[in-house]
Amino acid sequence: MIKKNLFIIFFGLIVIVLLLFSLVFRETNTAIVAQVEPMKKAVSYHKAVKIIEIYVIAGQTVKPGDMLVKVERPDLLLDVEKKNNEIERLNLNRSLTDSKYAVKKMQRSTEKEADLRKINSEIEQLEVIVANNKLLSNKFGSLTGMVDTSRQQGASYYDIQFKVLNNEKELIQKQYELDMRSAQQIYNEEVKVYEIVTGQLKQELNVLLLEEQQLIKRAEITGTIGSVNAQNGELLSPYSTILSIYESNPTIIKAVMNEGYKYEIEVGKMVQVESTNRKYSIEGKILEVGARIIEYPSRLKSNQNIPMWGQELFIKIPEDNKFLNGERVFVIIKK
Repeated sequence: MIKKNLFIIFFGLIVIVLLLFSLVFRETNTAIVAQVEPMKKAVSYHKAVKIIEIYVIAGQTVKPGDMLVKVERPDLLLDVEKKNNEIERLNLNRSLTDSKYAVKKMQRSTEKEADLRKINSEIEQLEVIVANNKLLSNKFGSLTGMVDTSRQQGASYYDIQFKVLNNEKELIQKQYELDMRSAQQIYNEEVKVYEIVTGQLKQELNVLLLEEQQLIKRAEITGTIGSVNAQNGELLSPYSTILSIYESNPTIIKAVMNEGYKYEIEVGKMVQVESTNRKYSIEGKILEVGARIIEYPSRLKSNQNIPMWGQELFIKIPEDNKFLNGERVFVIIKK
């Protein structure tokens, strides 16, 4: 009887232990294993630079605004000087165009006034002749008893001359206005071209000046300096990584779903993320479902000798989490 009870008790204990194992330890083949993705920012330049000074060392904690590195770009200084020279030369050409237009206006106005004065002088001379002829005609007419009948027979020679001279004055004025409109139009087109080219050069100069300001790199996030790959005075080729910064509070979990199992997931669904080696978990949200199948990273494999494949899954977690960069975690899909 005692042996029978012991057997029952022993069997019950085995069942309990197996249940505990099934609850505490998840089968790695079906669980969504993941790791905290280290958010790294690399500091580099798109042109060749010379390192003037590096203000940080590996492992140092930095905050937004802290100085990281200062470099110089000889080509940038030359480009800025070239742009300033081009703008100055363009401004000189614009001033020359303004001067030419002003001179042309003055010259054309002087020519018009000279032509009008000449015609007005001819008109005045003609008026004197007409007045004298009229005076003589009246004087001799009163002596002989004859009157001047030329006006009664139609327009006189002098009337025609007056009309011709007045027409010439109108033509001179119209020609002047036509020349001025043409000169104004040409001037406006030239000024428009200058403004367009000047605007383009100033935009290019502003880009260069912005690049000049960026020769001093500052931290944009709170994080830890990773590797420092350069030294003071070193010449670097374009896009060479000078140093890297790791975000202090990682916010992205990169998981891999075993391709042999089907998971009920969708973007925006809430999940539970828990550490595999300590008692800590936090709620997260599915940010993106990957569009490719990848091999499990060695960090996530339970057996390094067995290749495993799965679909990528990215999860967003709050910034105030206590996970470490690269930490191994489990992702639990909520029902």
